[in-house]
Amino acid sequence: MKFFESRVGPSVFETYYRHAAKALETVEHMERCVAVACEDGDASEAIGATSKTELEADDLKNELREVMRGSVRLAISKEIFLDMISQQDRIADYAENVAEIISFRPLFEDTKARKLLMTQAQAVQTTVNEYAKAVEKLQELMESGFATKVKEELHQLIASVNLLEHKADEKEAATAAYVFSHGDEAPLAAAHMYRVAQRLDDVANATERAANSLLPLASH
Repeated sequence: MKFFESRVGPSVFETYYRHAAKALETVEHMERCVAVACEDGDASEAIGATSKTELEADDLKNELREVMRGSVRLAISKEIFLDMISQQDRIADYAENVAEIISFRPLFEDTKARKLLMTQAQAVQTTVNEYAKAVEKLQELMESGFATKVKEELHQLIASVNLLEHKADEKEAATAAYVFSHGDEAPLAAAHMYRVAQRLDDVANATERAANSLLPLASH
């Protein structure tokens, strides 16, 4: 899938959009990891794809940071732009962590626990998909010369990401509560699944922070 194709020519924001695409692709691979693991399948390909894409996102982050060391004219301060990059990169980092933890051992063998975990992963993916819309709207905002209507639409998308992150938090709480109350006979497996759920929640939290990092531009 091609995200955020630039329509105005090369810029640091074009690289930022490419980085966003890699972060989002990392999450897509991560969700596949969870889905395959919940079905007792071989998740090695999805795990490898998650790690590869996260590394590509990391390379773009480093490229952006290097460019920002020079003289670059932006509509916002360098500090704000660097924070946007860092917050967005954490989405990919935590998604890769999820895949890494899944690689350690089979998931807790409890059908309901796995269903809850998969539901949580889907809620996280939904949150990230909404963030993708916010980044696309940011591009539209930049190309519109900061039109008031587009700024309002971006604010609405940021608020939507925050709402979806809250819903993802509720899914994490449900997963954790069930695993802790049904994991006495397999404490190691239960603890492992809880770590996966925690890291999934970190992906959602990182997505919320990345969305909120767009507020200075939405208010520009």
